[in-house]
Amino acid sequence: MTRLDCDLVVLGSGFGGTLLAIVARSLGLSVAVVERGTHPRFAIGESSTPLADFKLARIADRFGLDWLRPLAKYGPWKATYPHLSCGLKRGFSFFRHRAGESFAPAEGNANALIVAASPTDATADTHWYRPDFDAHLVERAVAAGAHYLDRCEVHTLRHTKPGWEIEGARPDGAVSVRAGLLIDATGTGQALAEALKLEAVDPAQLRTRSRALYSHFRGVAHWHDVLGPAATADHPFPCDAAALHQIIDGGWMWVLRFENGITSAGFSLDPDRHPVRPGESPDAEWRRLLDTYPSLARQFADAVPTRPLVRTGRLQRRLTRAAGPDWALLPHAAGFLDAWLSPGIAQTLYAVNRLANVLADEPAARARRLAGYGDAVLRELAWVDEITGTCFECLDRFPVLATAVMVYFTAAIYCEERERRGEAGPDEGFLLADHPEYRAAAAKLFAAARTTADADAFLAAARRALEPYNSCGLCDPRRRNMYPYTASHAAR
Repeated sequence: MTRLDCDLVVLGSGFGGTLLAIVARSLGLSVAVVERGTHPRFAIGESSTPLADFKLARIADRFGLDWLRPLAKYGPWKATYPHLSCGLKRGFSFFRHRAGESFAPAEGNANALIVAASPTDATADTHWYRPDFDAHLVERAVAAGAHYLDRCEVHTLRHTKPGWEIEGARPDGAVSVRAGLLIDATGTGQALAEALKLEAVDPAQLRTRSRALYSHFRGVAHWHDVLGPAATADHPFPCDAAALHQIIDGGWMWVLRFENGITSAGFSLDPDRHPVRPGESPDAEWRRLLDTYPSLARQFADAVPTRPLVRTGRLQRRLTRAAGPDWALLPHAAGFLDAWLSPGIAQTLYAVNRLANVLADEPAARARRLAGYGDAVLRELAWVDEITGTCFECLDRFPVLATAVMVYFTAAIYCEERERRGEAGPDEGFLLADHPEYRAAAAKLFAAARTTADADAFLAAARRALEPYNSCGLCDPRRRNMYPYTASHAAR
């Protein structure tokens, strides 16, 4: 029987939980990581952003994890860890498709939008190939002295106030772990929520509505090649080196390319407009959706899934608590909205950074700091729901959508600039979630976005409302929906 008595136990060994375990070891705490499965393993949530990179670098610098810092940018990652697969991400690209029609660029890029997030490949973001990335972090955690218990089925999770007792079983015997603090990093596993009987927010109160159909594929054509050189001449960077958003009626498709030949792709679908058809398999639904949009069918003509397609029910969920005096949930355990605009990795790293500071603080301050952490996680989930849900209501009005997403990009770049100048505080909110003036301006814009048919007037209104925060020329009609990385991104 394995018996451990630790300062901290982490349930789940995705990158967030494992990174927190590594930080805890750097602080001299004893740590156990309890994992139901094994590594390497398939996972989505693969697209980093500049804010994610800043937080990863901040964690590396704050806790002396020099090996971690190269993973915060594409260039250093490739130079330092060529064996860890990743993909180049220069920004975000969006293309609006019509059923039964091949995609053709519209005048003024009225059906396309590209926003750069970095000036060069070397300083770009990355798509994380999670089987490699997560397994590497687990190796680092074990090397740092964390107790890693994989293939462990937990059957008892007991709150002893203070502290926790966990009992489970591995193939080689029973497991018993006692710890003063517990972090739930199980995502959809919901281990702690079930043990504490945490109440969930009524799904009817969540604005975003989507279900997903996804897998990893080989043989996906480059979208750039499907479009052809004439249609991509004004793109500020190769449109495949991005979180590629292919927008369809009542949904969208993500396409994230890794350099090992694998592409992550999936549909996010409005369950009311795309209900699961009785008797239709996930593969048949995938093929039917592709066949509805000829250009997508061409992009995936030779694509072969590397694993069975996953079809989910509605994705959205959120709990009413995310922390207590001796426990905390990482954001994915506390709630989830959608992959739209790649918020997941960044939001998790914001949380890891906050929890790492809680661990580094005096134990007497822990309960108060955890209460603040829990409030921040729930506030940010609600904010991302507002952004995502509003964008989804505009999917069928692309010119309006192209302006609505500027609320996200303006907040992201504003926060990046504060990080770059060293002005961002350790507990600053994700995407200005804790900024009442920005939230108020966004609320007015979102209310207009849900009903307006006048895209030009909406763009003008957004430009005025976001002006105090918009330092890099977003919402500029002269850009014709093509936004390169500008000097003001870095200079201010």
